[in-house]
Amino acid sequence: MPITAKQSKNTNWNFDVASERLLRQDGSNTAIFANVRTDTDEILGTSTERYGIVQNDDLINRAEDAFKARGINYERNIYTTDNGSKLRAVYDLKGPNMETRVPNVGDVMGYRLTVQNSFDRTLRVSFALGLMRLVCLNGMQTMEKDIDMVSKHSTKLDLANLITDKALDNALAFLKESGSIYGRLAATKLEDEQGLNILQNLTKKKVMSEKVRERVAQLWNNRGDLLRSNNHDGNLYNLYNSVTQHLTDEVEENRFEYSNRMSGQVLKAFDKVTGSASALGKLSAAPKNSEIVVIA
Repeated sequence: MPITAKQSKNTNWNFDVASERLLRQDGSNTAIFANVRTDTDEILGTSTERYGIVQNDDLINRAEDAFKARGINYERNIYTTDNGSKLRAVYDLKGPNMETRVPNVGDVMGYRLTVQNSFDRTLRVSFALGLMRLVCLNGMQTMEKDIDMVSKHSTKLDLANLITDKALDNALAFLKESGSIYGRLAATKLEDEQGLNILQNLTKKKVMSEKVRERVAQLWNNRGDLLRSNNHDGNLYNLYNSVTQHLTDEVEENRFEYSNRMSGQVLKAFDKVTGSASALGKLSAAPKNSEIVVIA
């Protein structure tokens, strides 16, 4: 049975949250406020009086107004977790100007922007940048995040000044250039065994679970048949493709937040070793004191 999170997709997101001061048992005021869903009376988090609540509906409307002002079409999926305490609205932008090509590979990536919000202080109000392989709809990340449109929750936060036309243009410009990281991954050649070693080392570092490692290793070993790609060379790019294909197909639907976090951690680990033979050698070395794991 797959592990699932307290997650909703395209439901359970459009509600109001109110800030209510918590009281001591004697009825006196505390400095702590509860962020309460007004429809269910659930406490989604606590904060101080300096924390400014941003309603999900206001944030999404402001983001979509910015898209419309630029004539940008999109597909949207909204994920909420932990009974609505966190929200991520994922926008896959449509059109020939909303794509970038990966050097050394030729894959075409579509632009993805994710609007983030939370009521438990875990996420800043922001646009996170990402990409999507159009050949297979794998969601991928970039190394640039929260470009220009990011802010802590505060009583001074003004969405009109945060999500501006200029900020959106800057984000799109970063996305146009962000395919370069995948070009670096593609240029980093790997033997099949090195790829398996990398997955084992990332598992030892708690970047991924053993269950995820096993499935990704199957995709890597059989990438000519299983990996949705026209190029099946042994390199870091296709190892990352194996990771994102598994996460997109088998994890994201039930555990979006977990999938999103793992994808970013793997990309960060891979980016660190591009251009450095010694760093790559360390990451791809056979794990010490471990059993040999064979994945068919």
